Amino acid sequence: MVAPLSQSEPPTRQRTILVVDDEDIVRGLVARALGDGGYRVLQASHGAAAVGLLELQAQAVNLVICDLVMPVLGGREVSDWMKDHCPDLPLLFISGFPRPYLEAHRLYDPTVPMLRKPFLPSRLLETVEELVADDPPPVRRRAEGV
Repeated sequence: MVAPLSQSEPPTRQRTILVVDDEDIVRGLVARALGDGGYRVLQASHGAAAVGLLELQAQAVNLVICDLVMPVLGGREVSDWMKDHCPDLPLLFISGFPRPYLEAHRLYDPTVPMLRKPFLPSRLLETVEELVADDPPPVRRRAEGV
């Protein structure tokens, strides 16, 4: 059990993460682990929904965690869209498919970090912390622009 956030929590825990996975159970488990870790979580059930959310509020998101293989719009397409529209927003792929399958279907991108499902919540939180460590929280980004 994780204690509630206190004033002494590191500022990296005040981040918002978008979780994109077509499997409700996986998306829910990832969202819960992140929430228990002190992150704010947005959820999308497929890539098109993620793009819609990012079009409206990319400036409020610090990281996108996206499954690679999904119907409607897959992780690689989300990544391509992000490169054009929010290139500074970090992305973490997750997938239960083996790397050779992903490579054979041109889904694997060695420039994007990837966690292989299943993974422990502790490994997820470690990876997320590494990816958002230098990124200011959205509130600060908005305040600096004012």
